[in-house]
Parts: sequence; structure tokens; C-alpha cells
Amino acid sequence: MIVLHIIVPILLASAAFYVLLCFRPGIAEREFIPKEKLGKKQKHVLFVTAHPDDECMFFAPTLAYLSRRKDIAVTLLCLSKGDHDGAGEVRKKELLKASVGFGLTPDSVIIVDDANLPDDPRRIWNAALVAKVVEDVVMVGDVDAVFTFDQRGVSGHQNHIAAYMGVKHMALTSQRLKFRSVNVYALETVGLARKFSSILDTIFGLGAFFASRSSLLFVADLQGYSMGIQAMLMHESQLAWFRKLYLVFSRYMFLNNYSKIN
Repeated sequence: MIVLHIIVPILLASAAFYVLLCFRPGIAEREFIPKEKLGKKQKHVLFVTAHPDDECMFFAPTLAYLSRRKDIAVTLLCLSKGDHDGAGEVRKKELLKASVGFGLTPDSVIIVDDANLPDDPRRIWNAALVAKVVEDVVMVGDVDAVFTFDQRGVSGHQNHIAAYMGVKHMALTSQRLKFRSVNVYALETVGLARKFSSILDTIFGLGAFFASRSSLLFVADLQGYSMGIQAMLMHESQLAWFRKLYLVFSRYMFLNNYSKIN
């Protein structure tokens, strides 16, 4: 009875809201560029990820949206080459191919190859080192907004969490950024049931968006979802059966909620 009277209507409402947002994306749009930089002809957004394929598995809706914005240039900073299984060189090439699907050029993809930042779920990266790497890119590229993981890293991977810790460390302590306006956002982690509820999580994503005036929500329409799928297919070495299921059921292929760090 509870299923019929409560859960089913919520799921139907979520599907309806998803369709509505696909056709009326302005409902959930908020400015993420600092006000004083809105006059820039070309804004610059930086994504900080931990491994090749993170950009597809977690940030695809945002990247798909930004690929259609002619006034925004995107840089992808990947903090490791994904060499946990010894396939780092292969994964670097896959990342470059996948990025093309989001309108990125090889020059806008930075892959860090540092022994102190290995692809290792048991290794906690040094936050100050990550902060320095990110800060250098932000300064050189005159970056206006940064997107990365949150403190739970979506999947709980230590490298994802370390990316967040490093970006947060930079945002809160950098002396070089003291007189520069840079908005920093963290991709919100949700519980397991919501994580694998696909578009049926839309109603909760909208709720989180309206609950905070500084939060952001990006929704991938069918074209954006297709871009994410096509990009992920370039990561051939990572296409295990469970990742194929992830592409169908994960809400992160359709929805990205962000909270503001700084």
C-alpha cells in the first residue's frame, strides 16, 4: 500500500520533472561564474578529476552542458594517469579520445604523471601537493570556476576524496588567489539507492538545488546523455560489465548536483 500511494507517485513525478527539465532547462539554471567576471568574453572552467574516465562516469551532464556554451572554455585536469593496473599509457590515450566527445582539444586536457599521486585506492594523496598542482593551472589559465568531487568522492575512492581535499585546501588557503575571484564547486555524493535510480532521482536533485541558493544542478537531456555514453565508450580498457550497467542506471549520467566550497 505504501508503495502504491507514496513511492510510485514520487517516481512518476521524478520522471516528469526530468522530461520538463530537458525541454525547459532554464528552470534549474544558476550562474556559476563570479559576478565580476561575467563581462569576460571567454570564461574558463576547470574540472579536477582523479583518474581517466572520471569525467564520463561522474561529470558528464556538466561537461555536455558546457560543450554547448560558446562563451566558456573548459580545461580538464586529471591528477593521475590511471596506472593502478599498469595501463596508464593506454588510459591516457583513452582520455584524450573521450574528451573530444565533450568538445575538448588535447591542449585542454592536462594529465598529471607524478609518483606522489598514484592511482591507488589505499593511498591518501597529500592535500598541499594537490592544491599546488591545481593552483598553478588556475593561475596560468585565469580560471573562473572549478568543479571537483566532494568529501565523500561519490564512490568513496581515496583519490577522489584527496582531489576534493586538495581543491578545498587551495580555495581556502591560497595567497595567490586572494585577489582573484574563483568559484569552487563540489559534486554531491548521494546514497546507494539514489545513485542507481537514474532519472528517478530528479525530484530529489531538484529539492537539493532549491534548498540552497549557492547550489547548482546540471541535467543531461538525451543528447547530453548520448555524449556521455559515447565518451565513455572511448575508455575501452575500463568497459567491464558492471560499468556498462552503471551507464544505464547511474544518476550521475543524468544529474549533477554541486555545493559551493568557497
